[in-house]
Amino acid sequence: MLGVKEQTLAYPKTKTSRMSATTKKRILIFSFLIVPIIHLLIFSYVPIITNFFLSFTNYNGVSTPTFIGFDNYVRLFTDPQYIQMFKNCLWYMLMSIPQLVFSFALAIFVNGKFRGLQLFKGIAIIPYLLNGVIVSTIFIIFFNNTGTLNMLLGALGLEGLTTNWLQNLDTVNPAIASISIWRYYGMNFIMFFGALQTIPKDLYEAAAMDGCNKWQEIRYIAVPAIKKVLYINLILSISGSIQVFELPYIMMNGANGTMTPVIQIQQSAFQDDRIGFAAALSMLVFVIVIIAIGIQKLVTKERSA
Repeated sequence: MLGVKEQTLAYPKTKTSRMSATTKKRILIFSFLIVPIIHLLIFSYVPIITNFFLSFTNYNGVSTPTFIGFDNYVRLFTDPQYIQMFKNCLWYMLMSIPQLVFSFALAIFVNGKFRGLQLFKGIAIIPYLLNGVIVSTIFIIFFNNTGTLNMLLGALGLEGLTTNWLQNLDTVNPAIASISIWRYYGMNFIMFFGALQTIPKDLYEAAAMDGCNKWQEIRYIAVPAIKKVLYINLILSISGSIQVFELPYIMMNGANGTMTPVIQIQQSAFQDDRIGFAAALSMLVFVIVIIAIGIQKLVTKERSA
């Protein structure tokens, strides 16, 4: 009886030690999380909230912010020069279509195993890895009045199509936007190729036995397999087109009708001291990107359900 009593008395001590271990585990987890949580609050959420309040003010970065209501937002939606910024983004969005088509066609062409595949994939990804300054320098020379493109057109007997691509208001935006086809096709190719590699070979063999041709294999086997990757790339293209900054800023500094929302944010905040207006524009870009990401999440969730 004494032994039983001792065991009964010992049980609460074991339970207490287990609770203590659980508490210690929670404290340890919290201690690891507290630093990134504080970092996230200070450098992400606080700036977003501050930026939101500044968007309703006339603030130059020095004096006390003056509340002006929705004036900054009204100006964004009514002033033609700011509306034109978002129209310029449409060129970058449109160029994503041939970029995705070319990337998918290339992935279909090289799908399988052959000698030099790894080397080919390495070469295809090089444009994506290049620095923006290098890419800008290459295409300033390419689109110059006496540059590579006009020389090629002249050699082909198409002198009538030659122009100063970066100075012509009708061609400057599509010219700069077309660079994204060359620069990002490699990354999209790798994504499409990876998706195609997950398709079982048995499906192709069964389709061939049923008399399907190559086009039918692509339409009914390959395309459904890469739908999720395609949706992701489309959403990334939409959000990326709204956030275009590097190439038009380096090549043209936003001049000659190449202004984009992010370039305008940079100029308004750091050159014109219009912090309040820059905050309003950045909030608009932020909302558009969030909507694009939300659509991506919704579409991919529905497809996976």
